Amino acid sequence: MILEPVGGKPYYMCRIPGLVQTEEGTLLAYYECRKETSSDWAAIDLKIIRSTDGGNTWETVAILHGDGNTLNNPVMIVEGDTVHFLYCKNYSELFYAKSTDDGMHFFESVNITQVLRDSGYAHTVAAVGPGHGIVHQGRLLVPIWFAYCPEDTSSHHPSFLNILYSEDHGKTWKVSKPVDMGTVGEGVLRDPNESCLAVTAEGEVMISIRNQTEEEPHMRALAFSENGIDGWSVPYLENRLLDAVCEGSMTHRDGTVFHINCDDPVRRQRKNLTVKITRDAFRTYQSILVDKEGGYADLVADGEKLYVIYEKGVFEENGGLYFKVLPYSL
Repeated sequence: MILEPVGGKPYYMCRIPGLVQTEEGTLLAYYECRKETSSDWAAIDLKIIRSTDGGNTWETVAILHGDGNTLNNPVMIVEGDTVHFLYCKNYSELFYAKSTDDGMHFFESVNITQVLRDSGYAHTVAAVGPGHGIVHQGRLLVPIWFAYCPEDTSSHHPSFLNILYSEDHGKTWKVSKPVDMGTVGEGVLRDPNESCLAVTAEGEVMISIRNQTEEEPHMRALAFSENGIDGWSVPYLENRLLDAVCEGSMTHRDGTVFHINCDDPVRRQRKNLTVKITRDAFRTYQSILVDKEGGYADLVADGEKLYVIYEKGVFEENGGLYFKVLPYSL
């Protein structure tokens, strides 16, 4: 099912999708709507849509208008009957909203940019996610990455990776110390930014880190933490998780981790969008091909079904933002 075709009205292109499922089983999808160009710095609105029938039909919940600004990197976190919503403006401001009625309405957004200033980390660009965050040990967790380049304040490089977290159900937020790249950063894992989280069968938080190195083959980096905030293991390159320099996303269910990304070793070759399913940090896994093409994606695992929202051929005439339901068995 195509949700948003390239060149549709009033938007030139929709990208950077996220997907969550509420306690009631409702699906909420959200993404950037770029008005006139494909640029990450275009005039961008954010759109939230909702489905109560497993993705067969969708209704628009809200459109957040950027009014010529760049609204970017929307992220949701489901915590009980509350859906938390984070997004950025012009890669410099951070906003928070929430829903307590199964995603039908969201409270007015609050500017929480002060948390970025209070972090103490100099940056010229900041962005959460994208995709979705998780709840672990009562905390809300979502990756956040920063870039610092005074010579070009729109550059996403060089970058470093942290965790944005809340210990009081979204009332206040903090930024962790940077995830230590250790020796893996020496020309092997360059400029860590877009990352995703899941909880393993052992109850640890696993982070999957986008790898922008020029060296081949391109692989994701993995690290683990007991609390998802600090004490991260030194990241290592996982050769079972190829990375075409794309976003990648994860979800988990009862100790099983589901990782989606373009399974191609060639840089920027966003093909063979694949879900890999594991209980042992990808030492063993099952694979499900979502599409021979691909791009940024997010997913929900619901019993025996995978719900996937993804980009396909977004730079081509017949491309767009797609939604698919796939069966799986463990």
